[in-house]
Amino acid sequence: MKSHVKYDWQAVQRLSLSPRKVNVMYKQLIDTGNDSFRNAWVLTTLKNLKSSSQILSLLDVGAGLSPYRHSAEDLGFKYKSHDFGGYVPSESEKVGGLHSASWNYPEHDFVCDILELPEDERADVILCTEVLEHIPDPIRVFEKLSRMLNSDGYLVFTVPFSSIMHQAPFWFQAGLSPFWFEYWAKEFGVEIVELTVYGDYIDQMLQEMTRLFPFLRHIPGATKTTSWLAKKYRGKMSEEVLTSGGYGVLFVGHKNEIRLSTTTLD
Repeated sequence: MKSHVKYDWQAVQRLSLSPRKVNVMYKQLIDTGNDSFRNAWVLTTLKNLKSSSQILSLLDVGAGLSPYRHSAEDLGFKYKSHDFGGYVPSESEKVGGLHSASWNYPEHDFVCDILELPEDERADVILCTEVLEHIPDPIRVFEKLSRMLNSDGYLVFTVPFSSIMHQAPFWFQAGLSPFWFEYWAKEFGVEIVELTVYGDYIDQMLQEMTRLFPFLRHIPGATKTTSWLAKKYRGKMSEEVLTSGGYGVLFVGHKNEIRLSTTTLD
């Protein structure tokens, strides 16, 4: 995965809602897009977690088309998946926003609302990718999934930094900040292993420009020229502006042996 990263800024320290400071790593990407980098990160993270002989089971929550099933099984995980099963593009496109051309659900072990998942169905790793923006109450979901982890288990989340409307009406927020994860991880006794914003403001704007002018990708040399201009312009922008945007947030959390949380949401 390192080959996809041009450089890592020095960890950016900001005052957080907790008494300490949190380190948020920002990664500015090159020669890879939002989806390709995120997928590579997920697979690398799962591989690293599986290197421990104690990590055996994986529950993929909000799995949709289960893009990580085969990779997880190849790594040796006992894979189970969940989805609410209610997204139908032909019906949802009537409300506007971006939609998938087709969406044929594979068979899932659990088909229900996330909050209705049986809590005795515990796992060593709970994977939840690009789901929380589609959840009315992501705080309750974070709390529930942290309870469903086995001792010494891991939560792995990816979420957009600032998405545009997609898969409506099941789209309830544009994204979540790294400080959202910092705050609620502390509340629910989850130790932060990794908290990364990948991409920066220019990466985000380039993605939207490609959406605005899709014909550019068909003009020879246009993409390379645009990337070159972005590189030159990036050097003239302040770090404050560059870190104000990005593709998404990557989070890995570890469940402490002793549950520290005294917070429950009614």
